[in-house]
Amino acid sequence: MSLSTRLGFMSGFLSTFLITFLYLIDKTLLVDGFERLTLFFLVGAILYVMLSQRKTTFSAATIKDLQQAVIDDKALNQEFASFGELLKLGFRTYVIGFFIKFLFIWFLFNYYDTELIELVKAAYLQLMEQYKNSNEMELIYQQNLEKFKAGNFGPSFKNILGIALELLFGFVISFAAAFFLKRDRPDY
Repeated sequence: MSLSTRLGFMSGFLSTFLITFLYLIDKTLLVDGFERLTLFFLVGAILYVMLSQRKTTFSAATIKDLQQAVIDDKALNQEFASFGELLKLGFRTYVIGFFIKFLFIWFLFNYYDTELIELVKAAYLQLMEQYKNSNEMELIYQQNLEKFKAGNFGPSFKNILGIALELLFGFVISFAAAFFLKRDRPDY
């Protein structure tokens, strides 16, 4: 199992532990968005896998030392990490960690404690009431409110847009980290 896969699993399981801890302290912490703190584990795993991939053991040497030493080309290439390699490693780590976290949240909301879905619905209704359009007629507002209440508020695999946005966020983080941490082989 590669380092990126192991770190993906580790960050996913650390995320589930944090979510469990928040759930045990107070259920409303999950509804209020503290679940997003798990991104620190995912981003930390991305950075760690990229930094460990580009770690070098080269030391400064004189030209005479380099001429006498026989350097294996495969070993030389292991000391450098291209942008594409780092992006692939970082995104793989994020995807594995995200899906472990998503599966845990899906199980928690849909099977273990369905009351959480009602808490999410109440929070959204409160936001909707708070940002009510004053120009909208009361009858139209009540109709929109009833349609809104009939919706599904739990995590679902049918929410393709939400999952795609999360994966896009992971790709952007991996892209930025790979861009700054790449170490291309010099042309000499």
